[in-house]
Amino acid sequence: MIIVFSLLAGVIVWQRHIIYQIYIANQVNTVGWAVNGGIALLFICGLVELIKRFFEYRNQEQAIHRFKDNVKNNEPPLRGIRQEYMVSERFLALESLNRRRANINQNALAATLIAAESSRNSFLKFVHNVLILTGVFGTIISLSISLLGASDILQSGGQAGSLLGGRAAAQASGLSTMIYGMSTALSTTMTAIIAYLFFGYFYIKLTDTQTFLISKIEEVTAATLMPHLQLNQAPVVRDYSDKGVSPDLDERASENQALMALIREIAERQQQAANQNSESMKEVVTILQRGFRLRSDDE
Repeated sequence: MIIVFSLLAGVIVWQRHIIYQIYIANQVNTVGWAVNGGIALLFICGLVELIKRFFEYRNQEQAIHRFKDNVKNNEPPLRGIRQEYMVSERFLALESLNRRRANINQNALAATLIAAESSRNSFLKFVHNVLILTGVFGTIISLSISLLGASDILQSGGQAGSLLGGRAAAQASGLSTMIYGMSTALSTTMTAIIAYLFFGYFYIKLTDTQTFLISKIEEVTAATLMPHLQLNQAPVVRDYSDKGVSPDLDERASENQALMALIREIAERQQQAANQNSESMKEVVTILQRGFRLRSDDE
């Protein structure tokens, strides 16, 4: 911004005579100054908001680096980081979900963060869209003034019996109004275009910075936050969490089911063998009883 402002100031000093004629010398009333002042005021307000957001995102990026260092050095993750920063809010949200053993949907968290950050750019979007329209508005007003001057010239030329001096004075006044109107149209259009180009470039850079920070937050979530929270879980929570949380638990459940099926099969075979032995014993007892009866009859 400093470089661009310096270049703009250099151009103004270089072409100061032309700029003086456009913005000051030919401004016979306050219409042009009012329109240009409104454009400048809107531009300055948007520029102040842009600078504030750039400094805020700078602090956000420093907080992300600080968070990584804290985790790497086994220190409290939020040490030296304010809770309103994006990385702090993400860590607290994940910690709360992890404590309640709820499913963590990173896509939903990312969409929520994008929506929250985009909603903060409403004023900047308004300035970006309105700046160029203010130039069009100033041009329309200026052309209306020029048409009034042309109307005065036509009326003075069509008046019958008018004195030559009065007619010349009316035509000069109408011509002056036309020149003023065209000069005001040029000045408002130049002001709006320059402000729009300057503000538009840095507004795009702000959205790029916003996208970069959101991508860094998602990267930290996937590469640092999730592993950090999993390592801090209690062993009981890791071993007896809900079904489907870990592939190892699914494999253990499948092995247990297969083992139980094998045990049931062995028990059924043992039961069948026991039934067969029982029937065999009954047959032996029956044969023995018959043998004793036959011996008793012979005696």
